[in-house]
This record gives sequence, structure tokens and C-alpha cells, in this order.
Amino acid sequence: MINTFTWADLSTFDINAAKHFYKQCFGWTYQELDDNYLSCESSVHSAAGLFTMPDKLQEIGMPSFWMSYIQVQDIQQTVRNAELHGAKIEIKPQSAASGGTIALIRDPSGAGFTCYEGDELSTPNSANLIGGVVWNELHISSLAKVKDFYTNVFSWHIKTTNHKNRYEIFTSSNEQKPIAGIQVSSNEIRGDKEYWGVYFLVDSLTDTIKKIEQLGGQIIAEQPLGDRYALLAYDQQGAAFYILET
Repeated sequence: MINTFTWADLSTFDINAAKHFYKQCFGWTYQELDDNYLSCESSVHSAAGLFTMPDKLQEIGMPSFWMSYIQVQDIQQTVRNAELHGAKIEIKPQSAASGGTIALIRDPSGAGFTCYEGDELSTPNSANLIGGVVWNELHISSLAKVKDFYTNVFSWHIKTTNHKNRYEIFTSSNEQKPIAGIQVSSNEIRGDKEYWGVYFLVDSLTDTIKKIEQLGGQIIAEQPLGDRYALLAYDQQGAAFYILET
């Protein structure tokens, strides 16, 4: 669906180590889409992408990171509109690994995401697929920095929730089911970066925690998510991601 989250991928230093880590954590297998891009497959669906970070990004000290994708109708127009509303275009529109076009954008707070025009990179729209991305949430210090940006660029409706400093995002076509969230928090809680968090569904938090730690990853913090909670984790190469229990 247009202006909704459709994909996520991991830019990593050691792709073989990453493959092993996430296979053990989420049960993924892998399918090669091109020489440097893998599709991560759960038992019943494509879950995410995985690739080796380009040398030029490694040279400037870029950390390994998970990236959220937003599907758009016209990527050229989206990029122009994003620039008009205070975004920085990190990567101008270019061909994606499996077809379609991507562009990397940083919103006015500095949080990065990828826009995608095409139909190849997508995951099923379900909240019950183990090992899949089931949520995206923007972690920022101030809603005022980005509210007008996302409202104007994606026509999103940002609404308050019953939880302090937490908001949910809706599209004009569906005012009943949120597509993502926004959590406003201090640097002491969030760290010094503004970012889109990628959330994966697991059968058991307890079992997954053990696997993450045995594989050299870390459990960093418990993150409230409305009436539920998620855990913030780092893989063994420092990429941050969240896990939710069914």
C-alpha cells in the first residue's frame, strides 16, 4: 500500500556472521537477489533484506544498521517534496536490487528511512508472522521537529494515544488501524540519535534473549509499546533491532 511500510533491510559488516546470527534467532534462510543482496526468508514469507555495507560507508565509520522502507507512488516527487519540507537526501533515486527504485532520506530530526517505488520488495501485511517485521516506530526527542514533515510528505495522520509522549500514525485510507508509531523520549532513554526502529515478532522473548546473548548480541532495554512492551537488542555487529512476543 502506498505511503506505508513495506520492507526492512540490514546493512552489515560481515554478511556471513549476520546470516548465522539471524538464522539462529529467527529461523531465516536466504535467497540471493543479486551479488550483494539477500532476501531473508521465514518459513512462509520473505521477511527482510541483508547486504554488506558499501566500503565508502564503512570508511566514514557508519555503524551496522536496520533500515525501514516506505512504499511510494512516485519516488521523484516524494524526494522533491521531502526536500521542500526540510529533509536531507542521502541517496538520490537509484535502482533497487530486485527491481524498482529506492532513495534514502533523513527527516528534519535526522532519522533515516528508505523510500521505495515498485512492487518487488514487500512483506505480508500480517501481525502474526514469526520472524517477520511487524511494526515500525520513530524514536525522537521532539514531535514538533517532524510532524509537519510526515503530514505533508506522506499525508499521514498523527494521533495521540493513552500513553504519554506516544503517538500512532494512520493513513487517510484507514483511520482504524495504525501503520506505525512515534515515541518521544529523552537522550538518556533513547541515546543521542533519532531513528526508525524495526520490530520483529518472536514466539518467546525468553528463548530469543538466550539465543541473542549466546551469539554475542546484547539485550539493551525494555521499550514500552502501548499496552505491550518490546526489547531493544543489538546483534553481534552492533545493529539495533526490537523483538516482540506473540
